[in-house]
Amino acid sequence: MTEVMTIGEPMVNLIADSDQTYMEARTLPTQMAGAEFNVAIGVRRQGHTVSYVTTLGNDWQGDMIVDYMTNAGIDTANIRRSGEAATGSQLKVVLPDGDPKVIYFRKGSAASRTTPDIVDGIDFSGLKILHVSGVFAALAANTYETIERLVDAAREHGALVTFDPNPRPTLWPSEEEMIAATNKLAAKCDVFMPGLSEGQMFSGREDARDVADFYLDMGVKQVIIKLGASGSALFSRNENGERVETVVPSFVVDVVDTVGAGDGFASGAITALLEDLPADRLLERANAVGAIQVTSVSDSEGLPTREQLESFIANTPRKEVSL
Repeated sequence: MTEVMTIGEPMVNLIADSDQTYMEARTLPTQMAGAEFNVAIGVRRQGHTVSYVTTLGNDWQGDMIVDYMTNAGIDTANIRRSGEAATGSQLKVVLPDGDPKVIYFRKGSAASRTTPDIVDGIDFSGLKILHVSGVFAALAANTYETIERLVDAAREHGALVTFDPNPRPTLWPSEEEMIAATNKLAAKCDVFMPGLSEGQMFSGREDARDVADFYLDMGVKQVIIKLGASGSALFSRNENGERVETVVPSFVVDVVDTVGAGDGFASGAITALLEDLPADRLLERANAVGAIQVTSVSDSEGLPTREQLESFIANTPRKEVSL
């Protein structure tokens, strides 16, 4: 079995990366996309094993995704194929400010029809970390229930559970329902990784320390808060119940495309947890992978190998950060 497992919706990513609009373009580079897919690629490139749980259609998109994962060394044993629905895809239009426009073709996709019974056939032996995100949870009631069952099963087998809320408000009936469902899932997890604005929305608190306390009081072991482009902070409690915090700055880079930065950050944090790195080294690695990712137009192609990551950390200037 693999060290890391994740569940999500991998998609074929068509990119309009020229000066033309996507309506004018006649050729579109094809890559892969999906929040959890990006995390899996990041984990694999840093030298760790990872498996992916999902449902794909019996179509060329599904074949392409399975082939890509296999070639990347991602375990696909827990991927179902279905002839009843298509594999999702997306079109990304790269804009000059680094914040692209993304158009999704995923409604009613095969992944959105994943049901909790997919968990019944999973071998959890040797699993150390399960990573989940709020994207797959938001697709449908059945995908949320699937994540809940997978989280429960992973914890029963002794795995650590990491959770990036990665909110998609348009996929929920209301913001209130999104907040309630996200916090319910957070309470089941060991490591919660929101951006500061996300943590403020989900907790109803403003200060980063208060956001962290909200989730630590809930039973979460570690709260890792992304502080935008400036850096990140990790909060936990010591044996006396006192809050312990670590704040680490990010790196100076030229931003090309912001998509996938949080996923890169998560892959850095996950591999640091696997290697039992101290809090400052964990945040340094997570910040570095996120910073490297924004220098690439692809959602995951820019994610670094271990050697590239170490060189970047050693040779790239740092920013300043404070809470």
